Amino acid sequence: KPTLLNIMKQAGYEITWITNQQTQTRRNTMLTTLSQMADHQVYLNNNREQNAGQFDGEVIPPFLDVLAQPVGKKMIVVHLLGTHRGYENRYPKSYEKFVDHYKTPIWLRPEDVADYNSYDNAVSYNDYVVAELISHLRENQDNALLVYFSDHGEEVYDTPGKPFAGRNEGAPTQAMYTVPFITWASAAFKNSRNTSQWNDYVERPFSTADFIYTLTDMIGVDFNDMDYSRSLISEQFAKHPRWIGNPLSSSTLREYDKICLLYTSDAADD
Repeated sequence: KPTLLNIMKQAGYEITWITNQQTQTRRNTMLTTLSQMADHQVYLNNNREQNAGQFDGEVIPPFLDVLAQPVGKKMIVVHLLGTHRGYENRYPKSYEKFVDHYKTPIWLRPEDVADYNSYDNAVSYNDYVVAELISHLRENQDNALLVYFSDHGEEVYDTPGKPFAGRNEGAPTQAMYTVPFITWASAAFKNSRNTSQWNDYVERPFSTADFIYTLTDMIGVDFNDMDYSRSLISEQFAKHPRWIGNPLSSSTLREYDKICLLYTSDAADD
């Protein structure tokens, strides 16, 4: 089966992979190998420890360099460190905006307030980085599409009566898998592709496991294994089960929608 990078290269795109995640840890070595399929790699983070204070704003200068290059069709993969656990290490001090109990959940324990606020600060800084990428694309006035999503969510004391921050695939919660999925298109892109109906699809139940079908559909690239029933923007879109849990332990797998119903019920009981 092809990867998305295979498909985009065959479609004539020159691919640059920019990452602020570590490249030679047990967690990321396979991803680093995948990145070698790109034409160019920019590895910004050579730290062995994830909490080394390497902020995601570092991706902006190389992103601008790629934008300035006279290449016809570009694909830029920007891989952020984002809001991984150790949230206090994900943002500079100037983004320490949330510091007290204001609007925190009533079930939040006093000892968890600092962690909860650090996550919000990390999200605020992450928003800044993504907004900067969009701002520079807008200034360039290219025929451009930006798609942003997270590879996973984080439980940050979201579930009443279950104080926990981070991820545990063996005991999945809704927050661990609910992620943002954002698109931004330039005026030139909107004129070249029919994007007017995309906002009608924001409530569709979607898994980013099907991103390969969605992005190719968005830009008008077809391939032999294309499945329009899995493209978020296709009129042929169909609802598919969204399995979550530990893929190496089938007994832990649950359907995402049933987990949502379970925790909604629990919250009502609390």
